[in-house]
Amino acid sequence: MTTTAARPVDPEQADLLTLIADEWTTLGKPFADAFRDACWDDAIENAGTVNPNRVRKVLMKRNDYDPRQLSALWGSACSTKRGFLDKTDERVDIDPDGSKGNGNKDVLLRRWRTGVER
Repeated sequence: MTTTAARPVDPEQADLLTLIADEWTTLGKPFADAFRDACWDDAIENAGTVNPNRVRKVLMKRNDYDPRQLSALWGSACSTKRGFLDKTDERVDIDPDGSKGNGNKDVLLRRWRTGVER
């Protein structure tokens, strides 16, 4: 009898996924900084509310735009330790422009976390 051991991700791909989600590497920091700036600007213009559609629209203008990295940054932005956004209960439809296959879904709005500076 032969047994196959399965790993969820091969080592080369695991490194790539880490780089995509990590906002602290040399490759990830400029985009993470642009993401934070876009969130801040949106919060300032909208009484503290951050709409992922508007943030994505700003970031899509960048040469280094990567939707996978953007998705990963939302999680860390809302984390309890170093996050700067809080999730709300309010949902908006995802703008299908620039969002592959998600136009039929909705997304939570975020709020800039009280006491957190830009």
